[in-house]
Amino acid sequence: MSPTRVILVIAFGLSLLTGSLAAQTTCPSDGDCLEAHGGPGCSNQDCCETICALDPFCCESWDATCVAYADAGCIGICGASASGSCLSSHPNPSCDDAACCEAVCLLDPFCCTGSWDSGCVFLAGFSCTSSGGECGDPQAGDCFESNGSPACADETCCNAVCDLEPRCCDVNWDEICVAIAEAACQGGCEVEPESNAFIESEDCETSSNDPCDGGTAEQLVDATSFAGSFLEGRDDDVFEFDPTPLDLDGDGLVRIRLLAITEVTADLVIGRADCAAEPVIAASLPRCLDELVEACIPAAPIWIRLTATESAPPCDSISYSVSFEVRDTCDDPCGTGGPCLEPRPEPGCDDAICCSLVCELDPGCCTWEWDSDCAVLAASECGGPPPVNDDCEQAVAVPLGATPFRQLLATLDGPAITCGSNRNASADVWFSHRVTCGGTLYVSTCGVSDFDTVVEVFRGGCGSGLSSIGCVDDSPTCPGGTSLVQIDDAVCGETLLIRVMSVEPPGGNGTIIIDCLGAICPCREDLDGSGRVDGADLGRLFIEWGPCDTACDADLDGDGRVAGSDLGLLFAAWGDC
Repeated sequence: MSPTRVILVIAFGLSLLTGSLAAQTTCPSDGDCLEAHGGPGCSNQDCCETICALDPFCCESWDATCVAYADAGCIGICGASASGSCLSSHPNPSCDDAACCEAVCLLDPFCCTGSWDSGCVFLAGFSCTSSGGECGDPQAGDCFESNGSPACADETCCNAVCDLEPRCCDVNWDEICVAIAEAACQGGCEVEPESNAFIESEDCETSSNDPCDGGTAEQLVDATSFAGSFLEGRDDDVFEFDPTPLDLDGDGLVRIRLLAITEVTADLVIGRADCAAEPVIAASLPRCLDELVEACIPAAPIWIRLTATESAPPCDSISYSVSFEVRDTCDDPCGTGGPCLEPRPEPGCDDAICCSLVCELDPGCCTWEWDSDCAVLAASECGGPPPVNDDCEQAVAVPLGATPFRQLLATLDGPAITCGSNRNASADVWFSHRVTCGGTLYVSTCGVSDFDTVVEVFRGGCGSGLSSIGCVDDSPTCPGGTSLVQIDDAVCGETLLIRVMSVEPPGGNGTIIIDCLGAICPCREDLDGSGRVDGADLGRLFIEWGPCDTACDADLDGDGRVAGSDLGLLFAAWGDC
C-alpha cells in the first residue's frame, strides 16, 4: 500500500471515530467481496460500506488490499476468516470455508442467516473436507469433548473411534465422535430391550438355538424386536423369520431395516434359512453403539445370526437387543407415487429427475420413506410452484377437522407478525373457515407440522381489511415450535381467514386442525333468514353449487364446495327452525 493510501486510511479510520466523515455510498455493487476484481465495491452491502469507509480506494477499485480487509473484518460472509471456523459454533452466521459454508447452508439456510450453531457444526462434519488429523497428537484435543479438529489425543481410543467412523479423523471430532468414544473407550453398557421384545428361550448356560450346530432357531412370528444373552465366551444365537407374506408385488424381494445394539462386539449375518446359503447381509456390531443395517433380501424364510466376537460377561443380563421392520420397497420408486414436495410413508416421488437428485443426497428417500426431509431437499434441489393458497385471495376453505397442507416454496404476502418476540415471517399460506359451531374455536398446527409455525386468525377481507383476532407463536404445550390459537368470540356463519407462517426458510408441510367446543350453529341451513328451511333455501344452494371462490353461505360443511353433502344437511333440517 502506498504511503499516501496509508495516510488516507488512517484519516478515514479516525473519521469513523469522530463521525466527521461518512462512508462512500456506491455499495453494493458487482464483484465478490473476497476476490479482487478491479471494480468499485463488492456485492455484500454491509461489508462493502464498512471497508469503503475504512479505505475509500476500495469503492474505486476492489483490489487485494480490500480483500484482506474483508477477510479480516466482514463477519457473516461465507469464506471470511472473520466469520469463524466451520467446525465450531459461534453466534454469527457463516464460517471461514466458503465451499463448506455454502454446502451446509444449502441444507440449513439458518446457518447463513441466523447463527452458526451446533447443528451447523454437525452438518459441516458431513459436508466439508479436511486435511485429516493424527491420533495421539497432544494438540488434537480431548477424545471426550467436541474439539473442533480431526482426531483426538488418546491414540488407542482415537483409532477405535475412527475405525467405526472415519469422518472423525478425516473432518471433525464432533458430538457423534464423542458419543462413539464414550461407548467404545469407557467400559460397557446396559442393554435395555424394547417392552414388546421377544426374548430368546435358550438357557443361559447352554447353546441350543444354532441350527447349524444341532440346535433349533428361535421362531419370530409377529415380533419385530428380539433380545437375548450371549454365553460367557463365544456364542451363536439364531432367529428365524419368514417375510414371504410381505412381498406384496410378488417380485421375490423385500427390504429389511434392522437396528441392533450389543454390550460386546459381535457379528450380524442375515441369509436364507440354510446352513449352506451365502449371507445376504453381514455387519460388524461395535460395542454399546446402535448399528443400522438395511438391504433387500429374498422373500423367503431367513436366519438372523448374532455371534459374539469377544468374551461376553456372565449371562445374567441382556447382551443384545435388535429391532427390525420389513417393507416391500425394492423397486425403483422414482417416477411413481405422490408429489416430490409432499411427504408420504412410501419411498420416491412422481418426478423421476427430482427424485434421483434427492436420493443421491439421501438414499433413504428411495429405499424407505419420502419423509419431510426428502420434501425439503426436493424444494431446495428442484424448486417448483408455490402452494395453491400462497396468497390471501386464494385462501383454501377448510372445515372442522384436520386438513393437510404444503408450505414449501410459499412466498410472503401478509402483514407483519403481531405475536412473538422479534420474529419475522419468511413465508405464509392462507385458509378460510366458515364458523358452523358456537363456543370456543381452536385453530392448530400443534404437533402436526414439520416446521416452526406462527398461526394467526383474522376477520375481514384480504389487504387493509384484515383485523387480527388471535395470534400464537410457539405454544408451550406444542412440540417443534408449532402453535394453537383459541378464539372465544367466533360468530355462527362468519368466515374467518387463517394465516400459517414460517419464521425461517425453507418452511415445510403440515396439517391444520380446526376444532370447536360448543353446539352446532342453530339453523345454519336457513340461508335466507326466513325462520324456515324450504324451497327458497334450496334454490340459493343450487345457485352457489360448485367450488367457492370466496365464502359460500351454502357451504354448510365448510369444505370449500357446495355439493351433495351440503344438500343432505339442508334436507335434514327441512322445516321450521
